[in-house]
Amino acid sequence: MKAQRLRFRYRITPEAVGLGQRDLARAWEEAIVAANLPLAHSEGKRSGPLIQIAAALPQGVTADGELADIFLDQPVDPASALAGVKKTMRPGVEPVSVNEVGVGGPSLQALLRSAEYDVRVPSNGLSEDDLGRRIAALLEASSVPAEYRREKKVRKYDLRPLVLDIRLEGVEDGAFRLAMRLRAEQEMTARADQTVLALELPEPLSVHRRCLHLDDIPAVLRAFRAGGERDR
Repeated sequence: MKAQRLRFRYRITPEAVGLGQRDLARAWEEAIVAANLPLAHSEGKRSGPLIQIAAALPQGVTADGELADIFLDQPVDPASALAGVKKTMRPGVEPVSVNEVGVGGPSLQALLRSAEYDVRVPSNGLSEDDLGRRIAALLEASSVPAEYRREKKVRKYDLRPLVLDIRLEGVEDGAFRLAMRLRAEQEMTARADQTVLALELPEPLSVHRRCLHLDDIPAVLRAFRAGGERDR
């Protein structure tokens, strides 16, 4: 039974960049149980803890604004829950804040729209003007063919609609610092390293996910707007 839904914001530090999605979910489960919080479980033959992680974080990437929804079968004080998991969470995963959201609302994955990244890339003698032209060319392109390789599988896709913005924020110690805003929807997700590759830049020195953006428009209002557009 789901009686309460707590949405935690947390950081991933270098200590935990090797965690996969399942490892991260297990870390949250262990911390919740160790903090003596009444974690809710799904019903059916394959019962499991009701934990939602907003978006998979590529290994090697640090982050500040990650989100996890934890469902409890009894209401608790959110502040006490945060204090508890801060003490029991494994190193490298740092809960920062929590707020209560509706139990019956959309999943985090359904609400997720985009992610912001801070990416450091070696300049390798490339000037800021040349990089600016590459960024402009990518943003002005109608299509950017790309492919993602995982083991023996290759997925071809168009990167362009997944890139919302790229900005050069400065040059530090021979490295460009890029700010990227990329789509992070369930079937439309861009990776920072793939975007760097599309710019014909060297492999990033570091990738940091600053924050995740959720769709905060109520479903009723979205339906109303969609109906109005169809009537035009």
